[in-house]
Amino acid sequence: MTEYKDIFIQAYWWLSLLGGVHCFGVALYIRVLHQSPNANHKSLAGVFALIGFYFLTGIFTKESSPIPVHLMLTLFYPIYFLLMPLLYIYSKQSLYTERYQANYLKHFIPALLIAMITSSAILFRIGIKPNTSDDAITTLADLSHINIFALVLPCFILLQTIIYFVLIYKLLINTHKQNKLTNPPAVLDINFRWICILCSALLLNWILRLALIYLPFYFGDSTFLLQQQAITRLSLLVTIYALAFYGLHQVTRTAYLKGLATQANINTQKLTKTPILDADEMSYLQDVIANESPDKHKD
Repeated sequence: MTEYKDIFIQAYWWLSLLGGVHCFGVALYIRVLHQSPNANHKSLAGVFALIGFYFLTGIFTKESSPIPVHLMLTLFYPIYFLLMPLLYIYSKQSLYTERYQANYLKHFIPALLIAMITSSAILFRIGIKPNTSDDAITTLADLSHINIFALVLPCFILLQTIIYFVLIYKLLINTHKQNKLTNPPAVLDINFRWICILCSALLLNWILRLALIYLPFYFGDSTFLLQQQAITRLSLLVTIYALAFYGLHQVTRTAYLKGLATQANINTQKLTKTPILDADEMSYLQDVIANESPDKHKD
């Protein structure tokens, strides 16, 4: 049984490392190679980078962490509050294009406040016992005495997730109604479907994480199970692969449609600039008109 557990722990470690590296690779590709005029690629790259950071937190164990693991995860937790604001900003930038100027500071204020609170709590040991061994954490009661933020912060991030998913849903509904009235270009329709698929995929992973980790954590008197975390990470990794392949397909399709539109504009400009008659034909036509004018005067 111990050997099986060691194998599973190693598999979980490699899964976390693989997911983190791949997500950072996708973020780097989007940030460098897939640039857009309204800079929404920066927000999308930030989303994948934060997901990659979430994966990499799984490689820290009691042996490899320079400080107690529960303290490190508490320090990392404010970073998770950046994910949903970035997803909302990216969705609005993609759907509204140049009409929307993102106010990052307004959306990032909760993350900054939580970072200040958790850092101060650790520094002054308010609600946290930094030197407590992880082996002492066996129940929720023990965890509440050791690190109260480990119980409170998941509730806040769940609340933030619900709020932003509602905002994104309203944004998609309003955009869908406008599209029915205005019949937008195919490129904007592709962006709309991509946002719907991206948000739906992340929402499904949040529901899975809620069902496997948050609900058992709060309603069962136990801490996180490694098997449940592995399932949620594996599901998220498969989702990232699916989104990456679908996104590349949409990029290719968008480039093709933009190429057709550019070619059509070039052909239209050529038709408007090219004269119907060349120089010789125009000269002959002027001679004919000049010869017919005296004949009319004679009549």
